[in-house]
Amino acid sequence: MKIAKINFLGMIVLTAFFIFSVSSCSQSDNNKTVATTSTPDAGAVTTAKAEQLSGPQTIKGEVLDLSCYMDHDAMGDSHQKCAQGCLDKGLPAGILAENGQVYLLLEDHDLADVYQNTLKHAAEKVTISGTVINKNGVQSLIVKELNPAS
Repeated sequence: MKIAKINFLGMIVLTAFFIFSVSSCSQSDNNKTVATTSTPDAGAVTTAKAEQLSGPQTIKGEVLDLSCYMDHDAMGDSHQKCAQGCLDKGLPAGILAENGQVYLLLEDHDLADVYQNTLKHAAEKVTISGTVINKNGVQSLIVKELNPAS
């Protein structure tokens, strides 16, 4: 009886967490901006530099499975089969730009098919156009257009 109560409470907690996570993702006010003070500090300067790098960009580079890349620098043709398997499992994808920068690839909710197609190019050279976002130390690229290497 005690185990049944614990299991029931666990299910309630999990259900509440799921409902909260789904509703917070779909809220229309997720893009609220926060007012900043007029006195620049080191954080504000860093944020200003990051914002300069944000916006529409086209990036050429290799599609990465970020799990293996971050853990043990795995990339390139020799890692293609593993990388594709990782991306197929839903592990995070990225792109290693020709200038050495790494971007977390994100899906544009209105262009999900473009993002899904990008995931089929593990360890391949591609050109991706989209919106670069730098937020709290994370550099990402919202995928809007994919051009596989020819």
